[in-house]
Amino acid sequence: MKGIAPAVLFLAAMFGLEANAQHDAHSGPMMNYHRIDAQLATGGHFVGDGIADVRAEGVEVVIDLRDKPPEGHGEKMEALGFKYINIPVVWRSPEREDFEEFRKAMTENADAKVIVQCQANYRASAFTFMYRVLDDDVPEAEARKDMNVVWEPEGKWKDYVDGILDE
Repeated sequence: MKGIAPAVLFLAAMFGLEANAQHDAHSGPMMNYHRIDAQLATGGHFVGDGIADVRAEGVEVVIDLRDKPPEGHGEKMEALGFKYINIPVVWRSPEREDFEEFRKAMTENADAKVIVQCQANYRASAFTFMYRVLDDDVPEAEARKDMNVVWEPEGKWKDYVDGILDE
């Protein structure tokens, strides 16, 4: 029994596991927050002082993909100095036109610090992944790593993403 604990620690170290290595979805300014680079981040709904935190990071534009953002959210963001863009993407039925509108918003704000948000950072990370591959010439494997930090699309969303990338 005495040798089991050291063996477990050795295996954990060997496989890169750490105690408490589980991802805390609410540990950043937004649910499932993920910074891609100095200009771009994705996240879900804001948590705690998240709005103030991203403002302090210099974020200028918030692209919100929720089909039903909280009442007054856009006005609040604009009052705080953000450019706020809502592209209502219905979770159960994303459309090609939704992505085209997103591409336009990203292109028009290419020189700004942008956060793409939705409820849990699934729509946001998927749309950002597709944009980076198709419009920013980021290799698919590299862009996919950023999306997969948050989730791996399956079912309808896998088909949607694959369909956009294949066109």
